[in-house]
Amino acid sequence: GGSQWGEQRSRAVGGRLSSGVIAHVFPLVGKPHRCRMPTSHAQPSRIAPRRGLHSASGWPESVGCSATTKERHPQDPVPSPGISIPQASAQTAGDPFRSRCPACLSPHPPALPLQGSGRYAIYIANYASGNLGPHALLEMDVAASDPARGIVVLVDVAAEAGVNKYTGGRGVAVGPILSASASDIFCDNENGPNFLFHNQGDGSFIDLAARTGLDDPYQHGRGVALADFNRDGKVDIVYGNWNGPHRLYLQMSAGGRVRFRDIATPKFSMPSPVRTVLAADFDNDQELEVFFNNIAYRGSSANRLFRIIRREHSDPSIEELNPGDALEPEGRGTGAAVTDFDGDGLLDLILSHGESMAQPLSVFRGAQGAGNNWLRVIPRTRFGAFARGAKVVLFTRRSGAHLRIIDGGSGYLCEMEPVAHFGLGQDQASSLEVTWPDGRVVARAVASSETNSVLEIPYPQDVGGQLPPASLECGQGFSQHEAGRCLDTDECAEFPFVCPREKPVCINTYGGYRCRSNRRCSRGFEPSEDGTACVAQVAFFGGYPSAGSQLWARCPLSPLLPLGLGLCLHFYAL
Repeated sequence: GGSQWGEQRSRAVGGRLSSGVIAHVFPLVGKPHRCRMPTSHAQPSRIAPRRGLHSASGWPESVGCSATTKERHPQDPVPSPGISIPQASAQTAGDPFRSRCPACLSPHPPALPLQGSGRYAIYIANYASGNLGPHALLEMDVAASDPARGIVVLVDVAAEAGVNKYTGGRGVAVGPILSASASDIFCDNENGPNFLFHNQGDGSFIDLAARTGLDDPYQHGRGVALADFNRDGKVDIVYGNWNGPHRLYLQMSAGGRVRFRDIATPKFSMPSPVRTVLAADFDNDQELEVFFNNIAYRGSSANRLFRIIRREHSDPSIEELNPGDALEPEGRGTGAAVTDFDGDGLLDLILSHGESMAQPLSVFRGAQGAGNNWLRVIPRTRFGAFARGAKVVLFTRRSGAHLRIIDGGSGYLCEMEPVAHFGLGQDQASSLEVTWPDGRVVARAVASSETNSVLEIPYPQDVGGQLPPASLECGQGFSQHEAGRCLDTDECAEFPFVCPREKPVCINTYGGYRCRSNRRCSRGFEPSEDGTACVAQVAFFGGYPSAGSQLWARCPLSPLLPLGLGLCLHFYAL
């Protein structure tokens, strides 16, 4: 087929491009969300100028934090207007060899039930050196700050939150990875295992990377992105390792436990000097593409593009595509991002370059998919800023549910736009649901006239009385719950005899069901996806004996084995 990008616009900025510390402006608003200023083609509605950290144009200009406080001593000097950063974090932030990637989130529960504080926390993945430069989590010191006078004091609460790790921090992605709505943190690291910090809802996190199979301890992570590649309603993770195998992890669950399984093909996982990794639907055909931005490091290293094709009842297939002009085999890539620059509904690609050689920025227009439908959704916080950390689910008439995360970290060296972009192919949206990190949910219908447009979803306001839920068309495989939300229909319960005799076991899936044979497996094994074979269960599911303990259970004389071993050791000592 033709190339994905056929037109390039390049421009040098300031002669030489530097690749030092990543710096972002974080809005002081919103619920558990994150960072980045608008890049959407649609002009968002202006916010009336407010007192505090807002510019005259109405755009929020700085960052806030959650409700954890540290009291200021009465004899401490009164801070002057501006943002005060903890000394250790300030030193780290000024060292280009340490600060690697920041992200915004609200790790603490709201100050009031179901009401966000409207402030961000800043997570910083540092590149530690010995016992210097742990990962940081900055929040606003409420007692020492006076936002109305422009005074914001930040305090590092990483130790209390359990995320002050010493490692080679690289990429960060933040969103409801394991949680229903709260922000979790995934960090891929260099010279150490990755982290998957699960939000406990009390201001603390617990690292579940090893338990879920994401630790990858011997690789060196770089770019990372969150997406739902198989459309099962779970957040999957794709990331690149520096000159190591790239990973595409699908989130799986069984018995209430979660694991991630790598489905990367040999071509997809082929090592490269990767920087940023993107996951987006560039041609609006409902299938996500993954773009690897590489740097010509000790030789040519072209960028690469893959399409992840969803398949019913099996893993997605992976197809390599021709990225066209965006191949850039001699490009010294330092980052990549997507947005719709010209408002035509097709995502465009921007690449930055630099490192040890000056190269211009490159902007590529999407060249395929002009006839496909699309929808772009922009959730807002209670103050009108972009709702970093929100989850958007779009229900369609024929293709089921599509999930997007408004990521607050979005990888390595670059920040993604705070927009949920959906390619629809020839399908149409029927309804959508936005979940904010504080648990608030808005469900609304999508009219046919709203196809191929940008929708802004305001944060739900408290209203007197209980309004009846609006009628929604949820699409195939889903039905509207009495609370007004579209939920997965359990076909196995509603239609007990839906499966044929040769495959009588019905398994409910997200938006559908599948049938498998009634194969029974011995302890420690489970039926494969299609039920045709028994496969070993993953060890970290827990509750199953190890290989050594299974040996004892199978041996009829196992109670005598310790006695025999003891006698052998005794005779050896003699």
